[in-house]
Amino acid sequence: METNKDINQKVEATLASADHIEEVKVSPFLKDKALRQIFSENKEKESQLWTWFTPQLQFAALVLIVAINVYALVQFRSSNYDSDVSNFAESYGLLESDSDTLIN
Repeated sequence: METNKDINQKVEATLASADHIEEVKVSPFLKDKALRQIFSENKEKESQLWTWFTPQLQFAALVLIVAINVYALVQFRSSNYDSDVSNFAESYGLLESDSDTLIN
């Protein structure tokens, strides 16, 4: 039974120590200041990341991509795709033929 008394005394001592806790006085704007600092640092990092990609450079990149696509489209239409594929398949032995099977 002494262990129960010891435990009860320790519990009472713990609860009594909670009565001595005092309120901490903090500036009412502490949270606002902290959040402002956190978000201002994130904005600075983001702005530094894309500063080199100016609108003029964006336009130049867009023109380059469109030009490459037009060139690829012209090349694709001018080449004979089916004959190129059949030549490729023939050179690597990928054509189906009935006489070259080993199973029959």
